[in-house]
Amino acid sequence: MINNIKLLQDILFGKLTVLMITKTHVRICQGRKSPYYELPKTFQDYNFLNHTEEISAWLQAILQEEKIQIRRCRIVLDSEQVYLQTVKLPVMTVEEQQNWVCWEGSQYVPFEPGTYKAALLFWPDSVDLNSSQENSVTIAADLSVKWQTAEKAKLQDYLLAAIPLEKIEALRQIAGFLKAKLEEVTVIGPKQAVLPVNLLPAASRKEVIRKRVYLTATVLCLFISMLLAVRGGISWQRAKSAWLEADRQLKPFHSVKEAYAVRKKTDYRIRAYQQTLQHINRTEPVWSFALQTIGKMIPEGCWLDELQQKQTKSRQLEIKGYALSLTQVTEFLDNLEHSAFFSAVRLVESGTRQIQLTNRGDHSKKVVSFLLVAELTPEREEGMP
Repeated sequence: MINNIKLLQDILFGKLTVLMITKTHVRICQGRKSPYYELPKTFQDYNFLNHTEEISAWLQAILQEEKIQIRRCRIVLDSEQVYLQTVKLPVMTVEEQQNWVCWEGSQYVPFEPGTYKAALLFWPDSVDLNSSQENSVTIAADLSVKWQTAEKAKLQDYLLAAIPLEKIEALRQIAGFLKAKLEEVTVIGPKQAVLPVNLLPAASRKEVIRKRVYLTATVLCLFISMLLAVRGGISWQRAKSAWLEADRQLKPFHSVKEAYAVRKKTDYRIRAYQQTLQHINRTEPVWSFALQTIGKMIPEGCWLDELQQKQTKSRQLEIKGYALSLTQVTEFLDNLEHSAFFSAVRLVESGTRQIQLTNRGDHSKKVVSFLLVAELTPEREEGMP
């Protein structure tokens, strides 16, 4: 259960990044990555606490180079940055240890009351903290397996750890510049093991409740989102199955659908042809009834040689023919003028011509040739009688 909560926390808020800062070096641990870098001279000998913004920029460049995203961090200090002292006390509960730190711990801490954060933890093995120790830092497990319960005795060894609040504030600033949440500040103990203690000041009850509510709301939102995603997937699968079933049932009607589409396309083409013909009828004169009238009004002794529309889309018709005499030509012109199909008829040219009456050419006759121009009446352009 604890592992599941930790995994969910890593997914929601990012993996925990450990910054182990010593006098001269820094190690960044996240998962399998643990790059080790020497601090610039400006930051060595714990001077990085006086240059929080500068060391944050330097760490940010390293994180980008190592492709490490930091959202939550844990800072581990070496023993020279935290005051450590062993004390012999009777066996106490956790609550009694906290009370002892609050009321009597100031006797062992070289800081002014109210200016530091202290913690007391059970230390079964006595260690001389005043002896010389190397400052080398080794990666240790989060919790040392050496913390075991000792047999009851009148006095037990405890380890008192204290850190100034000013130093904690500097560490908070570094985390803030890195845009990460500082969750824990701890220290490497006398045996080069990371102490299972958090030196950050305890959050107020209001902050704890707010954090729990936020985490609960986040988990609830995630659960609801997953539930909606699953439900949406099921609905989509059902809709897809229904669509496939409908398509299978309608498959026999696909030919009908195709025939309907072809028929609709044919109807469209027919309507287009009808519109074209109607346009032609509206714009082009129709000469069928006019030609019938011309045939009925030709007098005897007069015949036609050629009929031709004078110009495209014109209402004028050129009539060429021959007559035995000019009187017959005049009669034909009068007949056309009195017709309802022509608004004006005029004689353009006339003349005489000798024509052969037989194929052998032994008999000829002089006739009158003529050219008339007749104009169709506007209301008769559509060919109505």
